[in-house]
Amino acid sequence: MSATLVVTGTPNPSEMEAVQLYLKGVMPLLMGAGGALVKRLKVTKVASGRPSGMVLVMDFPSEQAVEDLFASDAYQALIETRDKGFSEMNMLIAGEM
Repeated sequence: MSATLVVTGTPNPSEMEAVQLYLKGVMPLLMGAGGALVKRLKVTKVASGRPSGMVLVMDFPSEQAVEDLFASDAYQALIETRDKGFSEMNMLIAGEM
């Protein structure tokens, strides 16, 4: 069963170099795991909840493909850069209801 990955992130404004390094490193991994970009968005207003700066939506062939990506050595190597560049990041794996 296919899965959709929804990521919300709040960039750390004092670490924009780390943000760019993370994005440059993670996008090939996402695509290599079978991800198909649906949308990349900049948040313009918050109607309710916690603000974030950006949203990424990607479709994958399965939940397992996403889980394997995040467990991979290549992704694990990006975590320190991710945590430096973003004050908050939420990665949600969603499926059909």
